Amino acid sequence: MSDMEEETLDLASEQGTSTRNPHEMSNADLFSLLKTYMDTRLSGIETSFTDTTHTLEKKVKKAENSFKFKGHQVQYELNVDLQDLVQRALDYLGRNKSDKAVTILNDALNTLKKRNKLIRIADKSEGGWKTVQEYLSDDLASDSEDEKKIRAADTRAVKKLKSVKSADKKQNVRKRPAEASGSTSQTAHNAIPVSVSMPPFRGSRPGYGNQVKRSREGDMCFRCGLFGHWASDCKKDTKTGFGAPRGTS
Repeated sequence: MSDMEEETLDLASEQGTSTRNPHEMSNADLFSLLKTYMDTRLSGIETSFTDTTHTLEKKVKKAENSFKFKGHQVQYELNVDLQDLVQRALDYLGRNKSDKAVTILNDALNTLKKRNKLIRIADKSEGGWKTVQEYLSDDLASDSEDEKKIRAADTRAVKKLKSVKSADKKQNVRKRPAEASGSTSQTAHNAIPVSVSMPPFRGSRPGYGNQVKRSREGDMCFRCGLFGHWASDCKKDTKTGFGAPRGTS
């Protein structure tokens, strides 16, 4: 048989195969199709189960640790997220699924880039990490408006910080009752607690003069501000502003 005849037979064979009814399917073809479908479904279920397991492990790690400072908690949760991404990438590499591993590693890289961006915002803005909180709370702005979004967040953060400082200052002022309601003499001598009482006027009632007690060392004069006598016994000269010595006429 010549080469020409062999080529003719091969062509006829191919044509015969192509003219076969497309609806005809052997049991082997059906089994192969079913196997491919089941493998795909099982792979999807396995991936979903693995992702769910990693998510639960991550939540447990975050919940079982508490920190005194908010900044430490934020950094710890970020580290947990990165650890989870790296572990998932390693699992995919172990199953020869390099495409999914690369996707997860890119997610980890984007997480680190975002963290570094927030650190720069906190360092350059007046409001610090308060600005970052305001920035993260505003998710509606597009990437093109990012600069404007940062400035607006910084303005809100600074305004809130000033409001908190003003409230603290007012609260501290309210905690000084001696300065708010005390007399001038009490403020001047706040280092020595003195109980001051108004002396009774002699002769205000019949027979009351005999009940007046003598002054003591702790009593203060309302005329000159000195201690040891009352205003009724004060020798201060109201015209010159100088008092005469005690016991002189």
